[in-house]
Amino acid sequence: MAYDRSSAPKDFQVRGWYQGSHDDSEKDSNVMAALGEFSYDLDKSNAQTFQLERIADSRVVNMVQLDFSSNHGNLELTCIYRFRVHGREPGSLNIGG
Repeated sequence: MAYDRSSAPKDFQVRGWYQGSHDDSEKDSNVMAALGEFSYDLDKSNAQTFQLERIADSRVVNMVQLDFSSNHGNLELTCIYRFRVHGREPGSLNIGG
């Protein structure tokens, strides 16, 4: 637990690089896309979960980037202690059943 909460992130964006199929000439094999914009709330638990909107895309996100646009007041730095990403492989979701 941090003593100086002003360095906690506030507003941030998650971006991902999609790895497309190499046999599909219509799609670039590596494309960056915005996956969501979120706000970390100091009044909630230290460990917060942010749900991405479900995207109907068969490509795999093979790398993510976390971009902070603000924090809770610290002018010099923004501190995070852990960033975890969870997901499933395309096709592993059972749609409609």
